Amino acid sequence: MTTKWTGVWLEDVRLDVAGIGGMAFRPDPSAELPERVEVYRILDGRGEPLPCTPAEHERWELAALACLDRLSRALEDFYWAHGGTRIEIDLASGRGTRWGIGRPRRWPGWERRTVERSARAQHVLALEVRRAVEEYRPVSAEVALRVAEALAARRAAMEAEQEATRHRRAVLDESAGRRVWQHRSAGPGEPVLVRRVDLPGPGAAAGTSGGSMTEDQEPLTARELADALNALARRAESPVDIRWDERATAVTEAECLAREVHLTFLEWWHDLAGPAWRPGPHGPAPVFVPPGQRSSAPRQSFGGTGMGGTGGFSGGHSYGGFGGY
Repeated sequence: MTTKWTGVWLEDVRLDVAGIGGMAFRPDPSAELPERVEVYRILDGRGEPLPCTPAEHERWELAALACLDRLSRALEDFYWAHGGTRIEIDLASGRGTRWGIGRPRRWPGWERRTVERSARAQHVLALEVRRAVEEYRPVSAEVALRVAEALAARRAAMEAEQEATRHRRAVLDESAGRRVWQHRSAGPGEPVLVRRVDLPGPGAAAGTSGGSMTEDQEPLTARELADALNALARRAESPVDIRWDERATAVTEAECLAREVHLTFLEWWHDLAGPAWRPGPHGPAPVFVPPGQRSSAPRQSFGGTGMGGTGGFSGGHSYGGFGGY
């Protein structure tokens, strides 16, 4: 069964009996005339989106048009019964023209006759309105149920999305707050090596001259690491070569995945360090900005909300820990 999307909105069709009856109208409470009738308009591209089959779309639209047409004819008859001379009403399109009805001639007994004639017209109109509403009621109830179901589904989807966003934020914040990161470089112009201290490997604790990474160095949180690497990139006179331990990036992705947060390491890193990082041969690499083009404006703090960036990083260089470079 083919499903399409249509537009639906609930229209309050105002009957305006006093305006149509003009100066010959005399209210009769016993007629129980409603001021308006509710009709679901079914038109593509307008109103609330609603799933339906082509057959349902056609049946709903035809039922609404039939109801509006019957009401239009009933209102025209109501006008003629009050002594009108020219009228055309099309409630479906919202268009209509009529000449106004003036005050009845004041012949003997004119007020009594005016009241009686208006009362008869109101009772006839009330009967026609009830018939039109009753004929339309099954379709109206069907559309109303479908609208309620669609609204409930959209509300549930929105709540699920909000809950997923909160969960994602909580997982990222927890991951970013763990002190498991270290970095080191042998000196200016040398590669910056980044690892997680909770992933020991061959020679991982050994130092090297000129900037070794040793076990007595205090590990950093991911946010502190992001601040340090961003500061390093801003001070650099040439592109910074940052080499990430492949195990660290893989484990970080796996930890998030285990808690049903699907993202690449680059997306995880963008949340902390900002979007000015690109996929590099050894993991995320900062976009190099020549010294003469750098702004002196304060740097934005990242990691408080949302996620940025797309894609991941390819390849990677396995260097067996940090025993030396």
